[in-house]
Amino acid sequence: MGLESFFDWFKEQAGYVLFIVLIIGIFVTGVKRAWIAMIGVIIGCAFIGVFIISPDIIKNISEFATEKLSLNN
Repeated sequence: MGLESFFDWFKEQAGYVLFIVLIIGIFVTGVKRAWIAMIGVIIGCAFIGVFIISPDIIKNISEFATEKLSLNN
């Protein structure tokens, strides 16, 4: 079992955990009728999920921010 296969396995398990947290968060905020918090849970889990599914996006975001802020003199 190589390091890459372990990373793929861990990424898959993290996705499952994130999905379970999303369902529990939506259920709890739905029962409390906290609609704003429910939207926050959905957006937060989506934001975290993007980095779990595609960790290379962090590099793209940093390059975009560097270009827009003119940090690459």
